[in-house]
Amino acid sequence: MSLSLAVVDPSVAGARQGDALAWADLYERFHPVLERYLEVVNPEALEDMDEVWARAARTLALQPEGVAPLIWLLRSARDGMVVCPDPDDTDDPAIQAMRALAPLEMDVVALRVVAGLDEFETAFVIGRPVERVRLAGHEGLARLMREGTAA
Repeated sequence: MSLSLAVVDPSVAGARQGDALAWADLYERFHPVLERYLEVVNPEALEDMDEVWARAARTLALQPEGVAPLIWLLRSARDGMVVCPDPDDTDDPAIQAMRALAPLEMDVVALRVVAGLDEFETAFVIGRPVERVRLAGHEGLARLMREGTAA
């Protein structure tokens, strides 16, 4: 299992106490990854990133101790996720190809490739068994390779 599921982050502790500097640190470190991930799987959420962060703030108390902040933020960002964003809503061929995948494959590939998570972290974020994540990732990447677009 990944070590990032068993970390202590001082910014999370500070954010739980309402420390604005802790929230600023979390935002600075993880906002770019959240934006890249959402650009693939839920582009509508990019229009209201304030709501994405507000949802994260509301779920902070529910975050299990020791879960890496990026894992918790990605899991929170998936709430209300668009199931199948339109591949034609972007000019980026890699994003178009990922959006053309089956929803689970798209989500797994985006979490693995775009957010840089491992299989265990991805399984935690999406709430699926590691074996299913492994299979969806393999199938999604194989399809991208067959179609000539590597993410």
